Order: sequence, then structure tokens, then C-alpha cells
Amino acid sequence: MKAWWKLYKKEIYNISFFMLVSLLITLSWELFLFYKIHSWSLGIPFGLSFLPFSIFPLLVLWLGYNSFRQEWKDDTIYLTLSLPKAGWQINLAKLTASMTFYLAIVILTTLMIYLFQQGFIITILQGSPDPIVISWINSTILKMCFVYWISGIGIFIISQFSQLISLFFDRFRGLISIVVFILSNYLLFRLSIFLAPLLKFLPDIQVDVIKELNGSLNCIPIYLDSGLIIAVAIITMGFFFGGSWLLENYLEV
Repeated sequence: MKAWWKLYKKEIYNISFFMLVSLLITLSWELFLFYKIHSWSLGIPFGLSFLPFSIFPLLVLWLGYNSFRQEWKDDTIYLTLSLPKAGWQINLAKLTASMTFYLAIVILTTLMIYLFQQGFIITILQGSPDPIVISWINSTILKMCFVYWISGIGIFIISQFSQLISLFFDRFRGLISIVVFILSNYLLFRLSIFLAPLLKFLPDIQVDVIKELNGSLNCIPIYLDSGLIIAVAIITMGFFFGGSWLLENYLEV
């Protein structure tokens, strides 16, 4: 565990500059919107403040693609593979470091939005004093953040798997990574559809929605098929361990 922790800290160090630049750009954007609150139409700065969340998954995609690129370029990959660590432990260190960055930038951006757009947020909440609505908003935000973060794990794993496949070739590695990434997502979709019916025995996931009934707002539960979600998770883990197996057994030291 101690050796893995050192590997994790090494990965954090490797992406630290990328993390810093990403945070500074995000901060600059949120500050820009803050100073436009009184000059732009009401609500526009608040809506645009969420724009970085559409870009963060692309950053994770980039981290996954570059997770071994620099080591291969500097010939330090041979040192990494010679360590007394299984392939999945090496990949897990890279995954954990990237997800630490992903979680940190999501939390910090959320705090920036709350800090810089606080006046508009208070106005919205004052217009919706119903405690049911406030409770539903808080619950929905937490669930969306969790799903958003989990989806980042899937993006990183498939991106990293695509890059590992491309390392078996001497030319056109970028193109090969793109093709493998597209095919991997297609395979993920098809296998999930096939596997989901076999997981029908799992309980459905309850999600609450707000509806107006008899002049009052109420939380109405709807149920999502957990089988498909679990199937996607299982197959994504298959890509993770498949990439780890290739790293350990077929990428020569």
C-alpha cells in the first residue's frame, strides 16, 4: 500500500501543472461573469457559469489519453513496468489521481459559482420558498454530481484503454486511439443492452421528480432500470482490467 501511495503521489505531481492551469482558467471565467452580473441580462451570467462543466469531461478524456504518453516518450515506461506492481495497480494510481483532479475542480467550481452568483441564487430560492422544492433541488444536485463524477471514471478508463491499444503500433497512434475509443463505446453500448436483461433481479433505482397535484407541489418517485446501469459499470471495469492485463503482459519492458 505504501508503494502504491508513492505511485499515486507521483501521478498527482505529474498532472499538478495541468490542474493549476485548469483551475486558473476556470477562476478567470467565473470572475469575468461576476463582473458582468450588472451589465448583462438577469440570469445569463449564472447560466454561463456552468459552462466549465461541459469542458471538464474533455479534460478527463485528455488525461486518460496522455496517462502513458509522456512515460513512453521519455522512456520511463520501462521503469514503471519493472516496478513490483500489477498492471491494475499502476492503472489504478493513474485513475485515482485523475479522478482526484476531476472531483477537486468540480467542487471548487461549484464553490466559485455559489460565491460569485450568490445574489442570483438567493433570489431564486426566495421565489421558491416551498421546503419540498428546496429539498428536491439539494437532493437532485447531489445525485447529478455523483453521476457526473462516475461518468468521468468511465471516460478516463476507455480513453486510457484506447491509448494502450495504440501503443502496440509505431505509426498513426492518435488515429488508432480515436478509432478504438469509438469502437469501445459502441461495444460498451451493445454489451450493456445484452447484459441488462440478465440483471433484472436487481432493485430499480428511485428518482424523485416534482409535480403539481391538486394545487400543491409533491415529490413523485419514478424508477430507473438498475440492470442497465450495473451492466455499463461491469463492462467498463472489464475495459479497465483488460487494459491492465495488456499493460502487464504484452507491453514489453
